[in-house]
Amino acid sequence: MSTRTRLAALLLCPLFLAACGPSADPDVETAVSKLEKKPQQTAVPQQNGTTPPPSLLDASGLTAKDERAEIILLLPDTRIAMQAFQRNGLAMLVGRQAGYKLTTLDAAGSATQQVEQFRQAIATKPAAIFISPIDPASLAALIIEAQTAGIAVIGLDKRMLKDGCTSIVFSEQRHVGRMAAQTVLEALKRKADEEGRAEVTGRVIQLRGVEDSYPTNEMAEGFSEGLHAQPGVILVHDAATDWTAEKATQITTEALRLQKNFDAIYAHNDVIALGAAKAAETAGLRENVFIIGADGLAGQKRGIELVRQGEIDATIVQPALVDLALQLIVKLRKDKTFKPEPAYEIQPVAVVPKTVERSLRFGTYTLPKL
Repeated sequence: MSTRTRLAALLLCPLFLAACGPSADPDVETAVSKLEKKPQQTAVPQQNGTTPPPSLLDASGLTAKDERAEIILLLPDTRIAMQAFQRNGLAMLVGRQAGYKLTTLDAAGSATQQVEQFRQAIATKPAAIFISPIDPASLAALIIEAQTAGIAVIGLDKRMLKDGCTSIVFSEQRHVGRMAAQTVLEALKRKADEEGRAEVTGRVIQLRGVEDSYPTNEMAEGFSEGLHAQPGVILVHDAATDWTAEKATQITTEALRLQKNFDAIYAHNDVIALGAAKAAETAGLRENVFIIGADGLAGQKRGIELVRQGEIDATIVQPALVDLALQLIVKLRKDKTFKPEPAYEIQPVAVVPKTVERSLRFGTYTLPKL
């Protein structure tokens, strides 16, 4: 039996966290695939470097007299797969809600631009602003300004808990890293058991999205904490990939040259994981390396499908968050007595070959009932 086959054998056994039941309606996982076939419109930056909100025609395809309640989604950088998924999924879900429209603004990685976009969003007087922050501290005063103007603000980050948002919806990034570590350790434990070894050992590399950001740092810390459960499992290489498959392939190739061999790769998203798998395949070592990604997006050449096809060995599903954010706004506007909780945490979910078909059929994470 090959090493990879032995490592993958763990996937036939229960995980620390099994896939949950179907997501509450609306379901962003099934909504996004249809919309992604349509071209996306991009706002053109002004001379001062800021990006104005799209016109109502751009945002909704309707006339300037459109009086539907507007939701503005502020994202850090939609070049990152998960954020593009949030944008597209929310657009589909909003399209299913009568009386609503959506505008999305992309800060392209600039905290300064995101602050200006938040100001512009307040000026348009939308019903709600959903914000995934680059620098939460820089937005605190604007959140209060928006709330004072009667605009609901839903934060999509744990760090915004005390910033005055109407509510926040988040998934703990450190937990994503810990869950990835648990999945890797279980694979290595089964390998040790099959080889008759009492000690669990392994050489692991980590491929980050970027060198220094809150989400990547949290995932990396959680992964490191999880690996400490087995002293014989060591992290031998840790590098940033700029969230690209091409750079992940280059870095993995270089890691193979330097380290000669290793047992597992943890990639901060599935795009990176696929790039790493390509390098391992080219080196003739794919059967020996357990590869786990994150995000677990639905759709072709995405995390859950990559696990089903065996191109990667596991993924940690990151909740989209925008689905629950939309539910909060719809309920707030329908039920004037509704008072949302200060925060809603949605747990990530590990998807492996044993659970992949169920995940594709019924969904992964579960949203709380409001």
